[in-house]
Amino acid sequence: MRILALDPGKQKFGYAVLDQEKKGLAQGIAEVEKVEAVCAALTTRFTPQVVVIGDRTGSRDFYALLQKIFAGKLKLATINEDASSYEGRRRYLLANRKGWRRLFPLGLQSPSRPYDDFVAVILGERYLDSLGHQE
Repeated sequence: MRILALDPGKQKFGYAVLDQEKKGLAQGIAEVEKVEAVCAALTTRFTPQVVVIGDRTGSRDFYALLQKIFAGKLKLATINEDASSYEGRRRYLLANRKGWRRLFPLGLQSPSRPYDDFVAVILGERYLDSLGHQE
């Protein structure tokens, strides 16, 4: 099983495609105006069974748009976003901890770019974890 996870926002959104073992197959950030094109390209390339959407900023608009786009072709699910931005920031900083960055505590560092894609990965992992608890 593959999932497409989205971290919605007002100007940009993060996306990630994961398999059932939580392996990341793709991730990135795009402008909200490109959500339809990005989702179409990712679903064509990876054929996910579920689209997971974070439940906070912009989620209602994303959910409504994706319902129109996928019209029963894919299952849509929302997932709790509590502390996902904090976790995404931390994961981004750990993944990019090279050179002088290894010498300073993460709390004193700032990401060099948006990290919405890392948040999308976390949302996808949360969804997959929730499936394990249902079975």
